[in-house]
Formats: sequence, C-alpha cells, structure tokens
Amino acid sequence: MTSTTQSHHTSPPNLSFAVILLPRYQWLDVAGPVDYLNNHSQARLREIDSDPALVAKAPILTWYYVASTLDPISASSGPKQTPTHTFATCPRVDYVLMPGKSNTAVPPEFTEFVQTRFADPKVRFLTVCTGSIVLAPTGILNHLRVASNKRGLKDLAQSGQLDHNVHWVGDRRWVKDGKVWSAAGITSGIDLAAEFARVYFDKDVVEEAKEISEEVPKPDTPDPYAWILKGIDLGYGDHHPHKK
Repeated sequence: MTSTTQSHHTSPPNLSFAVILLPRYQWLDVAGPVDYLNNHSQARLREIDSDPALVAKAPILTWYYVASTLDPISASSGPKQTPTHTFATCPRVDYVLMPGKSNTAVPPEFTEFVQTRFADPKVRFLTVCTGSIVLAPTGILNHLRVASNKRGLKDLAQSGQLDHNVHWVGDRRWVKDGKVWSAAGITSGIDLAAEFARVYFDKDVVEEAKEISEEVPKPDTPDPYAWILKGIDLGYGDHHPHKK
C-alpha cells in the first residue's frame, strides 16, 4: 500500500477497498464516497480523456464489494447490488468502507471479518453515517474519537443504548483517529472522501476531481447539524482529551 501523500513518492498510490454490503445499507453511504474517490482514479480520468500527464499521477483504485453470500443485496433505494466477494473470499485490502444500515443486526461472519481485518496493522477503516454504530459492538472503535449519524446517536443516547466505549463526536462532519476515518450523516461521506483524497492524492488530481464533480467539500467543522445533539449526553466521548 502506498497510502501516503503523493509529494513523497514518484509512483501514485495503488489502493484497494472492501466495501461492505449488508441488507438495507444506505445507498448514498456507498455511492457517494465510492464514486467521488473513483473520480480521482487513473481508470476514470483516462476514460474522460484527462491530460495523460495528470492520469499518470492519479491513484490506481480497486473496489471489492463484500457480503455474506454472492446473492444480490437490497439497499435503502436503487437497484440491487451483486457482491463480488464474500467475507470468506475477499482478498487482502488496504481499506474497509462501512456504510450505515437501517438496523444493527449483523451476521457472525461480518464480525469476524471486521475484527480480523482491523487486527492487520496495514488495514484502515472508513465509516459513513450509522456504519460506525454498526461497527461499535465489534470493539474495533473502542477509545477512538468517532463521528456518526446524529439522529442515530441521539436515539441511542436517549434510550440508554449508546456504546460508551467509543468517544462519540457530535460536532464534526468527519473525524480521523488512528486507523479509522468516520463521517457523520449520509452526505458527510462525500466530505470525508474529499479529505481523504486531499491527504493522500496528488493535488492536481484532487482539483481535477473537484471540477469533474462540481463539488465544494465541507470541512469537519463547523458542522451545520451539530444542533441535533444539543443537550444530549454522549458520555465521555464529548469530553475526550484530544477533542479539538
């Protein structure tokens, strides 16, 4: 994996992603960041006839879509997605992308996959929306600062079900802590993808992708939806010593 800033390397990053597909996952949690990141890729820039010199600096991105079986998966909307691999057959990857879903029920093979991949020091995670809430019971987010869907956090806090092993952050659109990049509500996943690209990809490639997408990425703060959690006790997560 060459996931460091482009300026320090003569060759572009070559990154692989496992996108987890669970039943009723939020479609935009996947489509937003995947499509935005892929707009930086050599394959996509070549396809739209970008300058060959720019294409040469762009990352090589490989996507695997992973589920319990290879049966098509229904999302919150849109067409069914056919997985490319199961949790048992997914190749080694650099990143795991976890979208949110309508409930937190997961199969045991999902938990095993997540814990095994997280234990690999070279593998990192990207979570979007309630994806972090789904991941919390696996233990991989313990003691990390993590963003999530604010309505989801509010409901869990008010019902006494919030996992206090995680340092939930309620006033950021995205957070990076250790091996985990986490985004808040659904559209925040695109902002997280934009920040990921800014950190790891060539700056000219990043600007090209912005123009292609006509996107103005939002910073982590101020978060216009922080008011949703006003007065809500997120436990010691709101008082994490490393909070900005």
